[in-house]
Amino acid sequence: MALSEPDIDILDSNQAGGRAIRGGGLRTLSYFAAMLLSLASVPFMTRHLGTVDYGYFVAVSSIIFIIGGLTEAGLTNLGIREYSVRDGAERDRFLRELVGLRLVLTVAGVLAATAFAWISGARPVIVQGTFITGVGLLLTLTQQTYMVSLTAQLRLGWVSILELIKHATISAGIVALVLASATLVPFFLTSVAGGLIMLVCTLVLLRSEAALLPAYDRASWLAMLRDVAPYALAAAVGLVYFRLAIILMSYIAPDRETGLYGAAYRIVETVGVIPWLVVSAGFPILARAARDDADRLRYALQKLFDVSALMGALISLCVAVGAPFAIQVVAGPEFRDSVPVLRLQALSLVTGFLVATWSYALLSLKRYAALLIPNAAAAVTAGILTLVLVPPLGAEGAALATFGAEAVLAIGFLIALRRTDPTLVPSLGILPRLVPSVAAGGAIGAFVPWHPVILVALAAIAFMALAFAFRAVPPELVNAALRRDPPAG
Repeated sequence: MALSEPDIDILDSNQAGGRAIRGGGLRTLSYFAAMLLSLASVPFMTRHLGTVDYGYFVAVSSIIFIIGGLTEAGLTNLGIREYSVRDGAERDRFLRELVGLRLVLTVAGVLAATAFAWISGARPVIVQGTFITGVGLLLTLTQQTYMVSLTAQLRLGWVSILELIKHATISAGIVALVLASATLVPFFLTSVAGGLIMLVCTLVLLRSEAALLPAYDRASWLAMLRDVAPYALAAAVGLVYFRLAIILMSYIAPDRETGLYGAAYRIVETVGVIPWLVVSAGFPILARAARDDADRLRYALQKLFDVSALMGALISLCVAVGAPFAIQVVAGPEFRDSVPVLRLQALSLVTGFLVATWSYALLSLKRYAALLIPNAAAAVTAGILTLVLVPPLGAEGAALATFGAEAVLAIGFLIALRRTDPTLVPSLGILPRLVPSVAAGGAIGAFVPWHPVILVALAAIAFMALAFAFRAVPPELVNAALRRDPPAG
């Protein structure tokens, strides 16, 4: 039966895996491109605005980040899961209701944040910036909700393009405002422009495929919020545990140690998005399989684990080997003592891939409450280890504390998955096959006296060559890269 027939959903086809793998790769490339655009434009803004105005800009951005996290409330992942397991008109109705709920929550959050800034006596420019950037947040989160349709149908190429369009618009706006010698307030409008253009492009793309008007349904909204509440709480705790070390260090560590940790933390925080981009591409497949096909779910989770172990080890190795260059670029030569800190923090990229894999597995099974306890355990672990390790070890102790918390979270998710269904726990057979790859790449980084950029390239080549030699590269990864999708059946 051909995939092009209208009654065949891509999530039910044998081509779904290949699309998800390629889509995850495209989203990662798009993310790197967005970072490059930011690196090219933000320095112009910081130098133009100066210390005071740029501080106001960062303050407003932090307020909106918090509001976005609270109003997002896990609704995007809930939306992807529910859209993936529904069909036809039921999908359209659900998407319209989800958009309506997102609009109400975000408008309320933005108005509350603006009112709080005004009542608390914040400077007028911060009040104005909070409202303007909040409008940008509203546009962005609305677009993300409509994009649930594209993500659940594995149209991840379009998702990547739309995200890149937004970042390109913002970066171009920043440069244009600098050239025009603009004051601070117009810079807040760049987020509005980026969100608006991305939303319009998304609506044009979807105009012939789905009903786009938001829908009001109080009963459906309450049901969504009840479902997502444990996950939203778990996500909020998750935001805390990863940042707990840097917060506690500001109280218990010398300023220099806090600064050394902060420089490495910023790099890992940026690279740490990659596991979620890669693994989330397969989330719709997991959700569909959890509804219909236990064997397919087991197969998909095993392959996701294999890819996560491979990619986690490779990226962690590259960050560790390239740490001197990364610190030099991001923080400067005075932060050279951050290099060993970054190398320790690179370990959390391995656990980050595992956390993402098993988190999405539990989400696909609607085990929302099972996500909360491991996140709480990770937060407690991060706090205790930071208090114990930072006084004697400084920034390196904080890095070990963060890795320990990530490890506790990964193990907690795995235990929750085993309790749900022991057959879903993946085989660990790939791990010993990765040992020669990691050893070879690490040896190159440790003993070859060349520039770190060259060493990263050599270590990555050696890693992948040995991974292929020891059959640690899943064949599905190669087939997807070469577009050798099996025929739909």
